[in-house]
Amino acid sequence: MGMYRKKESGVKPNKVSESKLQQEIFTWHWNTRPSERGLLFMVYNTPPNAKAGAMLKGMGMIAGVSDMIYLSPLHGAIMVELKTDEGRQSTNQKQWQKAVEDAGYRYVVVRSVEEFKKIICE
Repeated sequence: MGMYRKKESGVKPNKVSESKLQQEIFTWHWNTRPSERGLLFMVYNTPPNAKAGAMLKGMGMIAGVSDMIYLSPLHGAIMVELKTDEGRQSTNQKQWQKAVEDAGYRYVVVRSVEEFKKIICE
């Protein structure tokens, strides 16, 4: 499945959202690497409202944290930030990336399922 889907009218392709990309990556990993189930997971960092946001911050939610974390049996922890082709990291995301890398962990920005496959198969 590619990064673009044709609209019903066939006039213009729809670009895949970050959430759709996350679903595709998770599903591919779940179905093709059953021995690693549970080692790729999402980080819930988008509260539905201010009250929930305040509660989650009190529980440790940090702005800028990656969308997913992959606990690779071969490479250790990899923080996975998902972006569309046009998507750019926020200032908080860049700051968190620096903190992760300064701590010795790997952080990657992924824009397609194929790119994710290459990263975890290195």
